[in-house]
Formats: sequence, structure tokens, C-alpha cells
Amino acid sequence: MKINIFPLLLLLCLAGFTAACTKDDENLDIPLPGLGGDTWVQGPVDTWLYDNYVKTYNIEVKYRFDRYELALNKVLTPPREDKIIPVMETIKKTWIEPFEQEGGADFIKKLAPRQFVLVGSAQYNSDGTITLGTAEGGRKVILFVINDFEKKNKAEVKQMLHTIHHEYGHILHQTIMYPEDYKRITTNYTANWYDYSLADARSRGFITEYARNNPDDDFVEMISIMLIEGRTNFNAIVKNAPAAAQPLLKRKEELVVQYFKEAWNIDFYSVQTRTQAAINAL
Repeated sequence: MKINIFPLLLLLCLAGFTAACTKDDENLDIPLPGLGGDTWVQGPVDTWLYDNYVKTYNIEVKYRFDRYELALNKVLTPPREDKIIPVMETIKKTWIEPFEQEGGADFIKKLAPRQFVLVGSAQYNSDGTITLGTAEGGRKVILFVINDFEKKNKAEVKQMLHTIHHEYGHILHQTIMYPEDYKRITTNYTANWYDYSLADARSRGFITEYARNNPDDDFVEMISIMLIEGRTNFNAIVKNAPAAAQPLLKRKEELVVQYFKEAWNIDFYSVQTRTQAAINAL
């Protein structure tokens, strides 16, 4: 369950104001967390983030709750501090380092988002879907559900990486667009993708339900699933899809590999192998 932080703070403000009307000596100059004017003593988490992200990649990791970094009409909770280093250490080992090893030391520095914002809970939407991550113009990535993360739980790691690779895929194609041919492989996209099962999506040549949302999401979902599943598991997914869908998924795979080679001079299969090794090493 999520806690509605913003209305709760508003209610507290109103209650405090009412009480203040009856007490002349009430001290109202008390900052509320997340509303500005907050100060903290830098601790071990901040030092670790500075050394591993700010100094190395010029990436800010914002984990102290700031309501104005997020949608004001959503119910969200702050991340637990003990989750921050495990999450960001995992991201570094399973996303940053494989791309660095294959694309060179400057690849992530040039193309990374400038900021990560971490949120404890998921973002629940009015259509019944859940948002696990967002990317804003290549500048900021918001990661949700941080409080559920367990570093030694492979399913949790893969879920988080699914979000990371999806959002990073958007940053890449917003910089250099993927081949137009990709958009013509499957054309039955729908904004109501959540009304259909995974099996239905696979039967139509989409790797996930969300891939049916639009071509951009289709492309980055392919990137993400190929990386988190590895080549062997991905090939098994294709083999188990209906016969008519298999050539569609294979063609999408070919264009993803082609895109990384032509746009970024990166061997996608090598990144895939490195990513799997990093996940297994956890």
C-alpha cells in the first residue's frame, strides 16, 4: 500500500495553522521535509553516491524525498535509505559497466541521464497500470519500487534492469533514431495494450504486452528483454512463440543488433553476454 504524502502534509499544515490561532507563542518556523528549506548532514550514502556517480559520471542520484521532482497528483512514498547503495551498486555493475566495457569509458558519460530520482513505491495510474520508471528527455530517470528491491533476488534485479534498459533505450533512440523499417514489422499497436495478455502480445510479434503501446516502446522493450534474459533465454522465448510470430521477433532482434552497431559501434551480443555475467555474479 502507498501513503499519500502530499495530502497528508497539507492536512498537517492546516491543523498546525488552526492550533496556532489559539497560541500566540506557537513557533511556525518549522520546515516540513520535501517542501523546501530542508538540510541534512552528509552521511555514508551521500559519500558513496558522490564517489561512484557524481565524481565518476556526473550523475546526480536524488533519494531524499522531493515532492516537486514527481507528479503532484500521485500517491508515492520515499525510498528507504538502506536500499540506496544496493540499488545503485547493482545498476552500476549490471548496466553501466557492461556498456563501458563494450563501448568505452566515455560511452555512459556522454549518453547517461544527468539525474536519477529514486522513489520507494510504484506509481499507480488511473487505467489500472503501474509505472516502474520514466525518462524525461534524456535528462532524468525516475525509478520507482525501490523499497521492494533485494540484491540477491534475481527476479527483483531483472525487474529493475528491465526498467533501466527500457528508459535508457529511449535516451539512445532520442539521440539517434532506430531504422524506420522497425516500425513496419508489426503495426497493430494499441494504447489499450494492458487489456491483452502476454501470450496474445507474443502471438502478434511483440516481446511484451507494453511493446504494443507504440513503436518506440516496442523497440526499447526488445532491447530490455534481450539484455535481461540473455541470448539463450531470448531464443527460447522466440522458439516458444507461435510460428507466425517467430520471424517477426527475429527481424526485430536483427534490427536492434544492427542499430547498436551502426549508430553506436557497439556489439549488442557482447553487451548482452556481459550483462548476463554481471547479473549472475550478484
